[in-house]
Amino acid sequence: MTAKTAFVTGASGFIGTNLVKQLGEAGWSVTAMHRETSDLTYLSQFPATLVVGDIGDRAFLESAIPDGVDALFHVAGNVSFDSAGDEAQTHANVAGTRAIVEAAKTKNVGRFIHTSTGATWGLHDGMPIDETAPSNADELPVNYCRTKKAAEDIVLEAVANGLDAVCVNPGNVVGPYDRVIWGPFVQAIASGAMTTVGVGGGSFCHIDETAKAHISAYERGRRGERYILGGANEKFATAASIVAEIVGVEPPQPTSERNPDASDEIHFVTNLDQIMLCDKAIRELGFKPLPLRTMFEDLCRWMRGEGMLPTAPAGA
Repeated sequence: MTAKTAFVTGASGFIGTNLVKQLGEAGWSVTAMHRETSDLTYLSQFPATLVVGDIGDRAFLESAIPDGVDALFHVAGNVSFDSAGDEAQTHANVAGTRAIVEAAKTKNVGRFIHTSTGATWGLHDGMPIDETAPSNADELPVNYCRTKKAAEDIVLEAVANGLDAVCVNPGNVVGPYDRVIWGPFVQAIASGAMTTVGVGGGSFCHIDETAKAHISAYERGRRGERYILGGANEKFATAASIVAEIVGVEPPQPTSERNPDASDEIHFVTNLDQIMLCDKAIRELGFKPLPLRTMFEDLCRWMRGEGMLPTAPAGA
C-alpha cells in the first residue's frame, strides 16, 4: 500500500513537531517546512523531507508542495501576545495563510487542515462557547485573536470556492516540545521568577490528542467545519499550582493586578475566563480530553529529560 503524503507548515514548532512525529509513526511520507532561522533540534529526530522558506512566499510554496499531496497541514502561525510584534504576526497569520491557500489550490492538495485556535471566537468572559458561538475577536485589543480570525476566514472563503478544508481550533495546548508558552511558564515557576498569576482561566488540551485530532480531521472531519479542542476548563492559578507541586516550589498567587513583566495583551487575556466546549470534536473526530495534571506532568517529565528543569524532588 502506498504511503499517504503530507506537507506540514510550521513543522519545527510545538504542534508541528508533534504532528510530524505522529505522521511518521503512522507511516506517512512527510515534507516538513520550516523557516531558515528555525531550531531543528527536535524536528530533525523524525523522518521527514525538510524544506526551508517563508510562509508568505507563494512562488516558493508552489515549488515546495508536492503536486497532489494527500494532506496539507497548515500549522505555521505567530502566537505572540505583544503588540510590538503585530506587523510580523499579521504577515505570518494573514498573508501566510492567504499564500498557502492559493498554493494549495494550484497544487491540487487532497485536503487542507488548518490549525486555527479557540481565540477565533475572541474572549467571552465566563460564557461557555462552542462552534456556534458568535465571535468578538475583531473587537479585542489582541492582534493574535484578530489575525487568526482573519486567517480562518480566508480558509473558509476558499472552502466556499471549492477547497476541501477542515479547521481545528485548539485552546491552550500543553505537552512535550513546547519551548514557547507553557515550557517557559513552568521554568518561571520553578525558578521563582513568577510570583503571581492572573485570575482568569482557559481551556487546555494535551498535545498528543491535539496532533491526533489533526490527523483525524483529515480522515474524518467534515469539509468546511471547525472543531474546538479543549476539555480541561481551568483557572490559570490551578495550572500554576499543579506545576508548583510537580517542581516542588511555592505556587504563584492569583491577582488581577498588572505584572510589570507582562504585556498588555497577556494581562488582558489572563484575567478573563475562556470556557470552550469540545463535544463536537469528541463526537466526530474521536478527540479525548485529558486532565490538566496529566498535561503538565508530561511536559515537566520531558523538560527534565532535556535538562530544562532540576531533578524531580523526592517523592515526585
